[in-house]
Amino acid sequence: MRNLMSGVKTRLNHYTQGWLARHIPSQSKVRLSRRNTFILPTSFGVMFLATSVTLFFLGTNYQNNLILFLAFLLASILVSALLVTHKNMSGLTLSASPAHPQFAGELVAFPFKISGQGQHYEIEYQFQQHSCDVSSVIQAEQGLVYATASSRGWFQPGRLTVSSIYPLGLFRVWSHVDLDWSALIYPAAIKNGIALQPLPGKQEQGFCGTEAGFDEFAGLRSWQQGESLKSVAWKQLAQGRGWHAKAFEQAKGSPVWLDLTACQGHLEVKLGQLCYQVLTLTEQQGLFGLRLGSLEIPPGSGLSHQQACLEALALYGATTTQQGARHEQ
Repeated sequence: MRNLMSGVKTRLNHYTQGWLARHIPSQSKVRLSRRNTFILPTSFGVMFLATSVTLFFLGTNYQNNLILFLAFLLASILVSALLVTHKNMSGLTLSASPAHPQFAGELVAFPFKISGQGQHYEIEYQFQQHSCDVSSVIQAEQGLVYATASSRGWFQPGRLTVSSIYPLGLFRVWSHVDLDWSALIYPAAIKNGIALQPLPGKQEQGFCGTEAGFDEFAGLRSWQQGESLKSVAWKQLAQGRGWHAKAFEQAKGSPVWLDLTACQGHLEVKLGQLCYQVLTLTEQQGLFGLRLGSLEIPPGSGLSHQQACLEALALYGATTTQQGARHEQ
């Protein structure tokens, strides 16, 4: 019996998703209207309607005008609530914004912009799947809705349920929209002590810090009289923060390799260990390269190099179609 019910539920869900895909297709900007919204009474609304109908029959049976008046009053409130609830969401426009990369097992924030004519009250946002206990955050015309990503790679949270029971809770109006969101998920970092492999001909480890140079912006320092005006932080000076100079640095020491074959465990554990090493070496401002089978990222340092390595770890073993999704973002 359980298998039968499970099969029916699966087929019903498959049919529903197919119907939604045809009638509310995936797009980055959606305007809600009567064509893509649904409305039904809540349990409170059903009780309210039943009370109104019961009072109508009682007033008719006993020919009591006061009871009939109350029945018609409740019915008018019900119809008014129906129109106001639907109008509250009608014309609401949602526009997706790019989501920032995150690590597996952590919450991913999906930002979007809210626009529309008039005011919209008490709108709730939640994903159909991958939902979490963290409520959506709405501020002015910006919103954030959260989902939990359990594995690395490109993560698509699916359809977003937009709903409201404003103003009296008698009706619920909702829509299931797909804003075509995707977020890159890095492997979960696993603390470890991988043996680093120095480059051929190099005997010393290569993450021994940084020195003054021209590769990476390191911050601001006090400007000394006689220095070149090219190094002056003009933006901070215009803000009244005084004279400062831009400081740059570069990695020092011999570069090392992070190699997938040097890790222990199954693939996801190995990638998690490499992820931890990438984060650690970047924090220590070290110079390192990454080997993932036939893929080789030359030694480098800094945040841009870290991002390139994390992307490679996230997409390692992914199909060509999944990797191509990055260029569509």
